[in-house]
Amino acid sequence: MKPKLGIIIFAFTEVLIGSITLFAVTLSIMQGKSSKPLEVLVFVSASAILSVVLGLGILRFNLTCYRFLLYFSSVIIFSKILIFAKVITLSGSVETSIPADLKNVVSILYHSLLIFYLTCRRAKRLFNKVA
Repeated sequence: MKPKLGIIIFAFTEVLIGSITLFAVTLSIMQGKSSKPLEVLVFVSASAILSVVLGLGILRFNLTCYRFLLYFSSVIIFSKILIFAKVITLSGSVETSIPADLKNVVSILYHSLLIFYLTCRRAKRLFNKVA
């Protein structure tokens, strides 16, 4: 896969994840179906907005967004591993019909692939040219 195509795919994935999450949270609030505490909704909404912003920044080959997305992905992987190890628990996570363990495994795989791809020499070079 050409580096630019892979970056575009990851960027659109980030925008899509953030947009869908933000839409779902907004819809649940508007319908009065959200039973989650305000701080959980704020955290999920802020994460969704961050995902959209980082995805759009990656599309523009913004070096700051590139670095922050790598950092954000590593934090997500680390937190999911800690959840599996039962070192931390999330009380008040936004519920979906998808089992939490499956979401965590998919998240680890996706973010690991993202880090692997964005740190390969050819992809990294595209962001360093812009800087």
